[in-house]
Amino acid sequence: MSDIFKDENIYPYQGKIKEHFKGFYDAAFIAFIPFFQIDSQTNNKVSLKKSKLLSHEEAVQEFEFLKDLPKANRQIYSYKNDEYPSNETIFLKGKAISWNKVVTGSGFTDYAELNKALRTSIGALSKNYTRPDLLENLNAFTDKKSIYHPTEGTFDMLSKASIYRTFQFFRKPQIVITDEFYQQTFNIDLDKLSEFEFCDQINFKDYYIYSADFELLFTVEWDSFFFIIATDSKKMEQLIESKLFEGFLCNDETDHHWDYMDKK
Repeated sequence: MSDIFKDENIYPYQGKIKEHFKGFYDAAFIAFIPFFQIDSQTNNKVSLKKSKLLSHEEAVQEFEFLKDLPKANRQIYSYKNDEYPSNETIFLKGKAISWNKVVTGSGFTDYAELNKALRTSIGALSKNYTRPDLLENLNAFTDKKSIYHPTEGTFDMLSKASIYRTFQFFRKPQIVITDEFYQQTFNIDLDKLSEFEFCDQINFKDYYIYSADFELLFTVEWDSFFFIIATDSKKMEQLIESKLFEGFLCNDETDHHWDYMDKK
């Protein structure tokens, strides 16, 4: 049996999620990165999204090296949106909006359609799988309600606050945080940090957060609007009852591409 921590293979990119964690955890949960609203609303709809699809002219202006390349049919996104709320603003004034509410408001069938719309919004799907129709419905609803879209590939402030509360609930103050490429690992003591200080400690590319005894794991990957929680079945039952996270429990067949599974 492989050791996902020693082998630096924590996130289940390939295969079934529960099988990947076998030997460490017997329960896994897909947790959605929430949409949110801010007390002070904006009329600039572009600012509701962290990313923006650039025109060729905008891309050349932002990325100087492109001016020497021939114009091509490429999609380039920018995350330089100064009007998107800061992490501190989200922490202090952000109100989480559930995926369930967005699914209903956008007229979607299920969470899978919402995830496809979000992935389409950042150019994460190939041409055969992209769903601009779903994205159009999503944007129409979120623009109308001034709902900010989540940012992919990182633990957001609202989720980090819930992660902090989870470790506190299970009395796991000693926490390990590791970045995407396993180049930097550091330990923190929750008993010495406020909720905001904990959230602020975790950087954009810190993809693995787990208790020092390995009993509770949170992990995300660079193109996803969800993260995975792994632990034992008893703790998972308590965690689901706490309603700190929205999502669903993985079954034996759930994999990273759950939105394209026949059965959700």
